[in-house]
Amino acid sequence: MTITEAKPIVQESLDKLKESIKREISYTKELADDRLTLEILEKRKTDGEELPVGCPYESYDQWIEQINKEIKSSETSIARIGKEKAEIMAFDYFVKNASESA
Repeated sequence: MTITEAKPIVQESLDKLKESIKREISYTKELADDRLTLEILEKRKTDGEELPVGCPYESYDQWIEQINKEIKSSETSIARIGKEKAEIMAFDYFVKNASESA
């Protein structure tokens, strides 16, 4: 494969990565919301409060477990975005600087 052939493929990947990292703010907000929710749930559990009416969870432990999974998912997504930012830099450099003689 030549550099000329590779450039459009790399450019397509670059464009997809740029779209993907646009979700970083959403993941960060969701993570902050989930951490606050976790804090509130742990306090309610410690205080011995009843679950709210209509709550889909059978216990605070089950609810807390679900929030912890959501926190882990958001943290994983944010870490992936960090990697994607590095890939963007590399792909962008290639697209701008690669020449056929390289």
